[in-house]
Amino acid sequence: MRYSLLSQFQGVLVGAAIGELLAWAAHLSQQDQSELAQPQLFLGHPERQAQQLLASEPLSLSAPAWGRLTVLGARSLVERGELDLADWQQRFQSDVELGHPDELGAEGIAIASLPIALFFHEDETKLYRKLSQLYQCASLPPGSILNSAVLPSFVLSLAIAQALQNQLQPQELIPQIINALTRLEAQSADPIADSETIAVLMQQLAQVQTLIQQNASLEMARSQLCQPLQATALPNAQFVSPMMAALYCCLATPQDWHLAVLRSLQMKISPQLVATLTGALAGAYNSLAGIPVVWRLALDRQHSGISTLKSIWQVVESEAEVIELATHLLATWSGTYDTQKFPVKRCQVPAIAAPRVIRPR
Repeated sequence: MRYSLLSQFQGVLVGAAIGELLAWAAHLSQQDQSELAQPQLFLGHPERQAQQLLASEPLSLSAPAWGRLTVLGARSLVERGELDLADWQQRFQSDVELGHPDELGAEGIAIASLPIALFFHEDETKLYRKLSQLYQCASLPPGSILNSAVLPSFVLSLAIAQALQNQLQPQELIPQIINALTRLEAQSADPIADSETIAVLMQQLAQVQTLIQQNASLEMARSQLCQPLQATALPNAQFVSPMMAALYCCLATPQDWHLAVLRSLQMKISPQLVATLTGALAGAYNSLAGIPVVWRLALDRQHSGISTLKSIWQVVESEAEVIELATHLLATWSGTYDTQKFPVKRCQVPAIAAPRVIRPR
């Protein structure tokens, strides 16, 4: 089913927000041993699950919420009209000064790079180059190697790009990604450094493809995808499995956003990362229209005058603000010079041409 590009942009950002919210709610509920942590939560209807979440206490987070970096990055793209690394660093540094950790790690940067996946989705070569630039300017943990961090993120960005171009076919996506990695390896200026990472990724992607083709159960997928990778000198190897888990959750139930995200919470590996990326990818495929309204209401739940979304991301107040940001990001991508004049009201539907139809980018 074809959705508007605007709705897909909105679905990525809202889906990421709800995915991160669910991951934190499940984590805190497990600590409290409340009903939300029980397995039967994931077997019910979204209405019941949302009611439980809406009735829960406000979130008090003790770890960084990476999703707010998505907002900061998207705002930079909107205001600058391009990837301005100096501006991104300034915004992230301001975030640090507010008391947030300055060591993001590869996982945090993967979530922060979602706006890049949206903004450069029509050109895979440019997409990889922009992701590499972002990772180069970021403070990766000691011992990290650029390629072993950026390539897994590139895989998820390719999947989002395929969805945005309405070319995401669940049975064909993995072979398409493998072909893209092969092309990238052939063009690489440092094939030795890339080959090891690409080999690991291809092995894991082939495993995901087998699970999808066999209609494997969640338990089987978890046992195969969430095990530590074989002994390897590859830094950030632990970053590969969560990306594969997110891919599996989306491709196993591609047309059910709610089920894909809830299954991602049961993968028992980096739940915040997996749920956030699953929500984003499933949001790109199903668009904003495919996300249950009851889940979206959870973002705006008020407690003591503060919304749930505000308590997590801190830089946005409501879902409407996230939707407006996604709309302005699309406007900037499409070539609008003054995004403030771009229609953002839900009764106004802009017409956007495909890239290279009216003018080349």
